[in-house]
Amino acid sequence: MAAMTIPKKPTRQRTSSPKIPAAKAPPKVAAKPEPKSTGRPERKGPSETLIAETILRLLAAREAGKTICPSEVARELGGPQPEGWSPLMQPIRRIAVRMTKAGEVAILRKGKPVEDPDDFRGVYRLGAAAPAPDEA
Repeated sequence: MAAMTIPKKPTRQRTSSPKIPAAKAPPKVAAKPEPKSTGRPERKGPSETLIAETILRLLAAREAGKTICPSEVARELGGPQPEGWSPLMQPIRRIAVRMTKAGEVAILRKGKPVEDPDDFRGVYRLGAAAPAPDEA
């Protein structure tokens, strides 16, 4: 018997892949003009007036001679979660210093008014301002 040869399949020549049209670039959208920078970070949260009013309101609600913690003011304005009230602690301190200088409140450490409201450290409380000597 004669050897039978199997014909080879014709090999296919590789061609480059068909050209796929490039995706169209999205249309250009006009950029929004950026707000003018004032050099200060954008303010978020309650206003200084609201913070000062809250301090005075909480102090008025306390018995005479009692104090409030600055975190009470922060929780009143920012809610019970630390993410809401914690960022308010520095603005509250700054406003408390300003109010102390104006004679509206007293910053107390260990129950005694601080000597220099611009330079005190640590835990503090806010109390009603001591009446002026001529008012007593």
